[in-house]
Amino acid sequence: MSARPPYSLLQVTAERVALVTPHMKRITIDGRGLPAFRIGLPAQWLKVFVPAADGQTTSGRAYTVRRFDPASKRLDLDFVLHGDNGPVSAWAARARPGDAFEISATHPRSGFAIEPATGRYLLFGDETALPAIGAILEALPAQARADAFVEVGDAGEEQTIESAATVNLTWLHRKTGANTPSGLEAAAKAAPRPDDDTAVWIAAESSIVKSLRKHALLEWGVDRQRLHAAGYWKRGESDHKDEEGFG
Repeated sequence: MSARPPYSLLQVTAERVALVTPHMKRITIDGRGLPAFRIGLPAQWLKVFVPAADGQTTSGRAYTVRRFDPASKRLDLDFVLHGDNGPVSAWAARARPGDAFEISATHPRSGFAIEPATGRYLLFGDETALPAIGAILEALPAQARADAFVEVGDAGEEQTIESAATVNLTWLHRKTGANTPSGLEAAAKAAPRPDDDTAVWIAAESSIVKSLRKHALLEWGVDRQRLHAAGYWKRGESDHKDEEGFG
């Protein structure tokens, strides 16, 4: 059964396909037909629909735009290769140049605004948040400072991210075990209280985001207007309905 949404979709073709890391695949498409892409607003997201084995279309999944080149109109989407049977992840794992799929326009409420008056940014995320974190860091002005904490499987999943800003990027390697705390939670508890000039951005598994959001509000006293927190996925659910982009 087809799971087409009640809005129009744009058919696109993978022009370039490359592994960024062993578990992150970048697919580049021609974005000239994509309506209303807002330049200078990182972390916009859209829905991706891929062909299913029965010839129909999978239900859409939200993905953050990693990069949009306003000159060439090429758009990069990064897909986390989960190593499971998730329909979009499984499709991305075998995707090749020339493969066709469909995307929506970027969501009108998506994106993270870079405010000129904000001097510092504090970012926390796992690999599903890396496309957004990378896009945000690349969009920061030279006078900004940013501290980013990213939890990934191992050193092989670390990426090089360029930024005009002064960036301190800390990679956290995930530890496994039933009672092992998240590296993101430990990093947040160890970090000093941010000042009033700091914007805090958090995206990861839903329960971890909930914990970090609580810490930011109650322990740090962060103004809600300067806090962006979104659960990009939820353990045990295949299609978490947080209205944000994820990889």
